[in-house]
Amino acid sequence: MLEQLLDSWDRQARIIDSLAGLVTEEVRKAQPSPDGMALDMQLAHIHHCRRGWLNSFDPARLGESGRVLVETGDGYVVIEDLDQVRAELRRSAASVRAAVQAGMESGGGSMGPYENPILFLQHMVWHEGWHAGLLMLGLRLAGREPPETWEETHIWELWRGPEG
Repeated sequence: MLEQLLDSWDRQARIIDSLAGLVTEEVRKAQPSPDGMALDMQLAHIHHCRRGWLNSFDPARLGESGRVLVETGDGYVVIEDLDQVRAELRRSAASVRAAVQAGMESGGGSMGPYENPILFLQHMVWHEGWHAGLLMLGLRLAGREPPETWEETHIWELWRGPEG
């Protein structure tokens, strides 16, 4: 089952990567609601959460994964380079995968507050699915919702497989 679990993470990470590709300079500050995080901040938040969790139980897994948020006097802003944000998302996805795999292969002990790597992975998939929906809503409200054919190939086929 480990390979199927890791495959579900890989699929989720590809979906986030596909959605990140739709966040352009023109829509990066679009929001899914008036009080919601901008699209670029949604992406940065996903990466930041991955890094935060990894840092809490396996800091060595952070590897080359870098920061995409810059602290200002008023909080944080996302770095300017969206390509770098996307690259960091791919790196942190690989780090989460490696941590879960190592956790399972070493006997499945706790990961942060989760009693085993499977619960941690389920949390991550749920969290990122939530943000995927917010990204889609923000794109829709900005007039950039992708067509159903894009959704089919970049979300649903990735999740269930092309045969599904």
